[in-house]
Amino acid sequence: MPHINPDQEALHLWLADPSRLPTFAANPMASAMGTRLLALDAAGGAIRLAFTPDGIFLQGAGVLQGGAVTAMLDFAMAFVLLAVLPAGHSCTTANVNVSFLRAAPRGRYIASAAILRRGRQLAFTSASLCPADDPERLVASATSTLAILA
Repeated sequence: MPHINPDQEALHLWLADPSRLPTFAANPMASAMGTRLLALDAAGGAIRLAFTPDGIFLQGAGVLQGGAVTAMLDFAMAFVLLAVLPAGHSCTTANVNVSFLRAAPRGRYIASAAILRRGRQLAFTSASLCPADDPERLVASATSTLAILA
């Protein structure tokens, strides 16, 4: 049986039975970010995740540090790809480009990501991040190149 990434396993279990709420407990960063799966369309290559990051991710001015914002976007882009890859395959971020559009105060956020193009070795994705209570207020957006690993 092929080795499966625990995050990928949670996503695949949810795809098999959407009544099961996936947990990302095996991923300390995802846990600290309060990561929750909201929607996943494997056929369409799209995902929506909710995040409620711990206070440890705040910087001195009381807003989320840019690395934390990047991490939320990166999780969304990697998780959408993990969801469509077969068991035994994984991915790693080769490149990520982030545009920070406004400060992100502590709170709950929604990241939406999509696969733009997928080949045998590389996938190209995009993501956006908005406050959960204001989906029109874009905080950051990103694109990423992910290497597919067998």
